[in-house]
Amino acid sequence: MFCPEASGNAKVSEERLTMLTLSPSAVEAVDALLHSPEVPEDAGLRIAAAPGSPEPALSVQVAAEPAPEDEVIEEGGARVFLEPTAAEFLDNAQLEAQPQGDQIAFGVVPRADPNGTGPAA
Repeated sequence: MFCPEASGNAKVSEERLTMLTLSPSAVEAVDALLHSPEVPEDAGLRIAAAPGSPEPALSVQVAAEPAPEDEVIEEGGARVFLEPTAAEFLDNAQLEAQPQGDQIAFGVVPRADPNGTGPAA
């Protein structure tokens, strides 16, 4: 799990068939983060691969807009921008969120198979 300070159908680029999905708790948390007065209207939660890390590590921050190469996922008022390397790493995963005091802890879990038979392949 990583803690930044700061499921229905998702809209995403047509070329990707697998992608990160958002749990209901993640939709609610991201929506709440993005609808504070100091956050621009078109902002989103940007997830990127942390540069220089020997193991997969992700950074999370509120961004005013997506970078040109980012994938954009919009679901229930939540907007998530995925940097390409992070998008590959997060294929078939689901973003979860849990409040921890005045912060939100985000985590990534394998996405459940729509048939209820375990993680999606």
